[in-house]
Amino acid sequence: MMSKTFERIEPVSKKTRVVAMLRQAILSGAVKGGEQIVEAKLAQELGVGQGLVREALIELEHHGFVQRMPFTGTTVTTLTLDDAKQIFEVRIELEPLAFSLAAGRARERDISTLYEIVEKTKLEAKAEDLENFFESHLEFRKKIWEISGNRYVQQALERVVIPLYALYLIRRSYNREGILQTVAECVEHQDRILDALRRNEAESARQVARDFLIRMKEYLGTRLVPEAQGPIA
Repeated sequence: MMSKTFERIEPVSKKTRVVAMLRQAILSGAVKGGEQIVEAKLAQELGVGQGLVREALIELEHHGFVQRMPFTGTTVTTLTLDDAKQIFEVRIELEPLAFSLAAGRARERDISTLYEIVEKTKLEAKAEDLENFFESHLEFRKKIWEISGNRYVQQALERVVIPLYALYLIRRSYNREGILQTVAECVEHQDRILDALRRNEAESARQVARDFLIRMKEYLGTRLVPEAQGPIA
């Protein structure tokens, strides 16, 4: 009997393909930051329904790649250095709170889930797979926001933080060495946070998170943008 050679091919939905195409166009720079995406025009170009394009844009918005505003339509996310600094000012106050709350609520199954994500990021970091690394690192942080149990903090962080992760992906070719150093620091940070959560040490989790975010804010101008005040995306 012939041994199994090939893995089963999973069907890929049209929406998944549209999301992947748009995502790649943004990451490659074919679609620029601030550029408007017209649903009807894009649907016609791709030969798909406008509703499917809308669904794809909603998914991309959840990942921070586009911004959808009432009455003005959808544009590719664009951030200036000042925008990013202001986001970090909010994040430095809110995210340590979420991590502190999570330390008091984390259960064994939560720790196991976070450990699996951490191990995944380490493999991606070793392979210098920046795209998947930053997605997984964001997944790690979002899980902690969820564990915190405070939906208002969680919603606020999702609103302000997620576009920054799209920024890391969009700008990953600029100062690659600096971005790889950021990856290494993220990996170390995850281990320290996981240890604090495992021990239910709320103040330690808060301080580790705050110190990390302050350091990341200081790196914005050197690791992500070539001009001090130029657009980031």
